[in-house]
Amino acid sequence: MTPTLGTSEFLDHAVQSVTSLPFPVLHVLSVPEPMVPSLQSRFPHALVVKDAGKEGAIYGAINAALQAAPKDWAWFTYINDDDALAPDFGRMFTEHTARTNPEPVTYGNVRLINEKGNTISFLTTERSPSFIPALLHAEISPLNQQGMLFRRDVVDALGKFDTQYRLCADLDFWARAMAAGFGFRHYPLEVGHFRIRRGQLSGDVSVTVREQNEIVHRAFPKMNKTKQVIAKWRYRFLNLPRYVGRARSVGWTSSYRLLANGAGQS
Repeated sequence: MTPTLGTSEFLDHAVQSVTSLPFPVLHVLSVPEPMVPSLQSRFPHALVVKDAGKEGAIYGAINAALQAAPKDWAWFTYINDDDALAPDFGRMFTEHTARTNPEPVTYGNVRLINEKGNTISFLTTERSPSFIPALLHAEISPLNQQGMLFRRDVVDALGKFDTQYRLCADLDFWARAMAAGFGFRHYPLEVGHFRIRRGQLSGDVSVTVREQNEIVHRAFPKMNKTKQVIAKWRYRFLNLPRYVGRARSVGWTSSYRLLANGAGQS
């Protein structure tokens, strides 16, 4: 699924990252109704559907795409129109679906890129899902949605993305999945690219932090303080090479600050 207004200069790259996968994929583009004919002509391989209108925003568009998609799908992922799936996404999907009892949610490593497509760093990631709730309570979001896979039964159980959240309904979705007991698996593969650019919605850090805190405390209302501390410092240590890589690229800065300011264009 890709929610888009159809005007992004990066849309062709996002679509190409899907069509280059080593197996057939139904790509559903969710767009403003007036854009449906032109985008369907531009991307004849895709299913182009009308979104939920301006009030639905990105997550309403994803809900519209899920509703309009044929009913025989088994797994889905989504990327925004300025992001991309990485080549190893196909490898992750193939390996994961070949397992005897694959976990309903999977995720991998995400490369952070700037507007020109140059690498900033790899995003920090928690490899062991059991630490994720404690990290969320420590105000660390330990994975990114680019390249995440969701099995059909997760969507059937959770329903739609919650459009009350303007920036973090993706976190709300997978946090609800984890709280409901659905299993997660991390793959040490590069599965997605997250583009940092000036003016993007995720740059509104105050809204992001407020929404994250509300989501976390609803999904995981109780958390041992000692476990939070252990999870936090374990995460910092295991991701140290990624922090160093980011510092070499853009200096010592937090992820929130990077989002707020946009990335350098070199």
